[in-house]
Amino acid sequence: MNEEARDSFEDDDFDEAVARFRKMVKTNTSKYFDVFEVEGIVDHFLEDGRIKLAKKAVETGLRLHPASISMKIRQAQIFMHEGKLEECLELLKMAEKIEANNPDIFLIKGEAYNLLGDVPKAVAAYEHALEMDIDEPDETLYNIGISFGQAGETHLAISYLEKAYHANPKNEIVLYELGYYFDKDSQFEKSIEFYNKYLDIDPFNHSVWYNIGITYNRMGMFAEAIEAYDYALVINEDFLHAHFNKANALANNNQFEKAIECYQEYLLLDKENDDAYCYLAECYLNGDRYDEALVNYQKAIGLNESNASAWYGSGLIMWSEGQLTEAQAFFKKALILEDDNADFWGMDAKVHAELNETKEAIVSFEMATMLEPDHIENWLSYSEMFYDINDTDRAIEVLRTASKINKSNAFLNYRLTAYLLDKNEELEAACHFERALKIDFSIQNELFEFYPEASKIESIKKLISQYQSLKL
Repeated sequence: MNEEARDSFEDDDFDEAVARFRKMVKTNTSKYFDVFEVEGIVDHFLEDGRIKLAKKAVETGLRLHPASISMKIRQAQIFMHEGKLEECLELLKMAEKIEANNPDIFLIKGEAYNLLGDVPKAVAAYEHALEMDIDEPDETLYNIGISFGQAGETHLAISYLEKAYHANPKNEIVLYELGYYFDKDSQFEKSIEFYNKYLDIDPFNHSVWYNIGITYNRMGMFAEAIEAYDYALVINEDFLHAHFNKANALANNNQFEKAIECYQEYLLLDKENDDAYCYLAECYLNGDRYDEALVNYQKAIGLNESNASAWYGSGLIMWSEGQLTEAQAFFKKALILEDDNADFWGMDAKVHAELNETKEAIVSFEMATMLEPDHIENWLSYSEMFYDINDTDRAIEVLRTASKINKSNAFLNYRLTAYLLDKNEELEAACHFERALKIDFSIQNELFEFYPEASKIESIKKLISQYQSLKL
């Protein structure tokens, strides 16, 4: 409906027209509506997401006003909502020949092209619309930005939302979406900036404080995240997600006792969340409170037998207490549920190795290192298994493979140094030691903690002295 028509069409009349249309549909009768009334009725139902009623209103409008271009445009919108994108574009092409200066045609065309994945054509259609006279440009730019956001084009979404912001810096929904999309694009400081601009207008929006907490958490600024979640909870104390995320942030900040309290508060409100019991168990695990950790892992399993993390966590506790057979059973269950998890395979391999089940351990280590070849701890554990059974050649072979994949890792080179020294291959050991010192001089004790005899070898002492002088 054009603005002049809206100005002459009172709200009461509009509500009456919608009510009259609803009654017509309900009683399956026919009534007359002028074109402006039908436009408003269609727009009302589209805004509410009532596509079937909107379609019925368009059909009524086309029956009463078959020559109306505005009805054709709204019919194109219905086609778009139904996924009939080619029909939508064909109808818009016809309408464009008659009303080439109608921005709605190009705005709908842009959205249809976005749904088709044709971003360049979508941009061209939107830009053409923006060259025309548009009421409330910030709203139009906002809708364009959201269209690109929904199409996964985050940079374009941000670009149009920023234009909407410049058109109206006080548009709260634009500020909110800029905060969201900057976070999605990992531009965290910009995200915080726009969320704060929103809060300058409305400081009591718990969702915005919650989103700020999420962004701070992504930045690793856990204290700030906790503070933001606290504000959200002051405004809405029953905000479940804020309780949950605050507990996560406290755990990430190594405040495990406070995290435990927060998870417990959350679980009073949502007793059926198996993940929350898992995270609570992890906090107990980090405090070496194994019995309490196991109780909560088992509660998680009781709620959801498919929770792989709960089975894995239970296995970790059994392993920590030396109950290897029980640990193995838990890890096997975790792997049945999630067989692409390198951590699960790595721990399964360690247990096999400790049970002297070398063949099975090799299979599991191979899976772990294949799934996550940059997970250095698994490579080191794999090599240690061979070293512990006096097969140093295989231990060296494992780490040479690891080093080809992780070319600049100090830990691998320090450990290779130890294995080569143990084989009396001092020249090659010195090469790897020098490489390790170049990568990270500060962790040289990795060598001496694993192989204390290295501290007596002249070539090793000489290299340390040489590189120590370079650090001064």
